[in-house]
Amino acid sequence: MRDNDNSSGIERYYRRILALQTEVIESQRRKLEDTAAQMAMIIAQDGRIFIFGTGHSHMMAEEAFYRAGGLAPVVPIFSSALMLHEKPNFSSCLERTGGLAEVLLGEYQVRPGEMILIFSNSGVNRLPVEMAIKAKVSELFVVSVSSLAYARMAPISSLGKRLDEVADIAIDNYGEPGDALVQIPETDWHVGPSSTISGALIWNCLVTECVVRLYASGVPLPVFASLNMPGAAEHNAELLDKWRMYNPHL
Repeated sequence: MRDNDNSSGIERYYRRILALQTEVIESQRRKLEDTAAQMAMIIAQDGRIFIFGTGHSHMMAEEAFYRAGGLAPVVPIFSSALMLHEKPNFSSCLERTGGLAEVLLGEYQVRPGEMILIFSNSGVNRLPVEMAIKAKVSELFVVSVSSLAYARMAPISSLGKRLDEVADIAIDNYGEPGDALVQIPETDWHVGPSSTISGALIWNCLVTECVVRLYASGVPLPVFASLNMPGAAEHNAELLDKWRMYNPHL
C-alpha cells in the first residue's frame, strides 16, 4: 500500500500497526479462543506447548519462554544456527533446507496430544512447513501463525504446501507481503515490519486466555513471576521442580 501523506514516520507506523492489531484480534478471535482452549486442556493434563520459528520468527520462541507472566509448560525448539546472531545468510539457507525438522523435533521427545505453535511470516519456507508436517506425524496439535496474504504470493517450496494448509488452526497475522508496512514516497522501499509485534500480541492473547480458562477450571496456574516480586523465587522454584524434567532448556 502506497503511503503518500506528510505525517511523521512515527505517526504513520503507529497508525498502521494499531489498525493491523485491531484487525488481527477482531478477525481471528474465534481461532484465538479455540487455540487457547486447546492449550488449557493440554496443560491441565501436564502436556507441553512447543514453539518454533526461524529467522526473526525465532523471537516468538524467546518471547514465550521463561518470562514473567509466561507459561512454565512452554518448550522452545531452539537451534542457534537458525537464529540471526551467528551467520544470517546461513540461517536463511537452512530454513529452506530439507530434512532438518525431524532432527530438531526428535530432540524433544514429544508426546501425542501436545501442541506446537509455528511462527513463519511468509508461511512458505521449507523448514517451518516441514516442521508442521513432522509434528502432525507425531500427533501434535499444530497451530500456525503467518500472513496468509504473503503466503499466497510467495513461491512455495518443493513440499508443495503452505504452512497454513498443514496446520490444525491457522492464525492470520494480517501482515502485508514483504512484512514492512510504510512505503517511502517515490521509492519502492518499505519500512516498519509488523510480524514481531503481531506475533507477540497473538501469543500473549493466547497465554492470557489460556490462564483465565485454567483458573476457571481450578487448575493450579503454571505462570512464572518476576523475580523482583515478593515470593516469586519460591513460586518459580516449585514450577521448575515440576517442569524441568520435561524441558531441556530449564
